[in-house]
Amino acid sequence: MGDILKNINKAEVLTLKNLVAYSDGQVVSKTLVQNTGVGITLFAFAKGEGISTHESQGDALVTALDGVGEITVDG
Repeated sequence: MGDILKNINKAEVLTLKNLVAYSDGQVVSKTLVQNTGVGITLFAFAKGEGISTHESQGDALVTALDGVGEITVDG
């Protein structure tokens, strides 16, 4: 299956909010894990920014590490 970790070292303690930085007027993302079973991506949204509607083939988990936001699920 090979390595599924991207942009992080195996067995390292991470502070997630330090792995991706805010950038004015942008949405910044960093993929940490990606394979057919799971994907973990961190996002940093500048104030007023967002991502377009999208679908997933599986379940999704959203955790806010900082700030406030609005999430719409299933419409």
